[in-house]
Amino acid sequence: MTRSSTAEAGVRRRLLAVLFAGTGLTRAGYIAAITVTILVAEDLLGSPTFAGLPAALVVVGMALGTTPVSTYMARHGRRAGMVLGQVVAAVGALLAAWATVRGSFLGLVAGLVVFGLGNSADRLSRYAAADVAPVRYQGSAIALVVWAGTIGSVLGPVLLEPTQRIAEGLGLPGLAGPYVLAFVTFGLVALLDFTGLRPDPLTFRPEERVDDGGRPVALRQVMEIPAAKVAVASLVVSQLVMVLIMTMTPIHIRDAGGDLGTVGVVIAAHTFGMFGLSPLTGWLSDRYGRIVVVVVGQILLAGSGILAAVAPGEATLQLVVALFLLGLGWNLGFVAASALLVDDLPGEWRLRAQGFGDGLTWGSGAVAGLASGILLGLGGFGFLAVVGAVLTAVPLTVVVRVRR
Repeated sequence: MTRSSTAEAGVRRRLLAVLFAGTGLTRAGYIAAITVTILVAEDLLGSPTFAGLPAALVVVGMALGTTPVSTYMARHGRRAGMVLGQVVAAVGALLAAWATVRGSFLGLVAGLVVFGLGNSADRLSRYAAADVAPVRYQGSAIALVVWAGTIGSVLGPVLLEPTQRIAEGLGLPGLAGPYVLAFVTFGLVALLDFTGLRPDPLTFRPEERVDDGGRPVALRQVMEIPAAKVAVASLVVSQLVMVLIMTMTPIHIRDAGGDLGTVGVVIAAHTFGMFGLSPLTGWLSDRYGRIVVVVVGQILLAGSGILAAVAPGEATLQLVVALFLLGLGWNLGFVAASALLVDDLPGEWRLRAQGFGDGLTWGSGAVAGLASGILLGLGGFGFLAVVGAVLTAVPLTVVVRVRR
């Protein structure tokens, strides 16, 4: 290996380290903020009826933000887009903290929409990792950044109580503390990205940059590409099925007499499935191909839905296995589909296609969160889980058609 190639490899590793650290920190702040949002909303409204609305609007903000943010990145670079997103998210978190202090539900809603808009940039960081990685390791690079979500899923909840105590010590409502934590973490990552993402990840993929005169790519054009069809179908359905089943699992357990400890064990297994094995998922995607991993992911999602459908609420071990497989199936579908949006699209279309894909993905998650309660009321948890299993037929059908 020549000296120049060794230096370039070192730069790539440093940029990946910055992206990994940034995603871990922002995900910790994000999860802490989202965890307390339903409690803050219930306190402000005096009723749980619409308490889930602000958290749902965070996802709506993410869905709305991905396309303009990815377009901005295509024109000005990953670094500029990610710094802008982190700053916007920090402002949203600060506004949510202010609304908590002032007792303003509308302020909370506005702050969380802004928070979601900015957070869309962080969710696109996995594509920045793919830009940095050599072509044969792009799936592994995406998986590495997804794996950083493990840090947030552990660190965020752990910091809830300390931030509450700090806020109370300052004479603020305790539930404002996690929003201040989110403000701090997103602000720190904005600084980290500004100083650390040099050179810009798109330096390694100059074909993805567009000038100010570039025409927007129509969704119809993107969806004419076979790889994009499979990728978008997998991203959207994986998110739909995962959110649909996961959201109502705690209620299914509680209705059977289970306590919060049982809920915690089952959801911990689920989050481990979502993030814990990401390096393996990336390696499988690079080794055996994106389509193969997408298909395996959908099969696991379908199997988890059937297993959950026949699991009584008191069957903790069965639900642990089902929710673990649900998370793992999501991870396989998410990582491999994201890699497809890097591999097989024209360079100048990639960032906008990634924005389209993520916008539809987070939008489908919001729809699933709202629909889960309706389906539970219509036919119970078993019916809801079967609906989720059936939905996996969509990407599998797309794969068969594309192969033909």
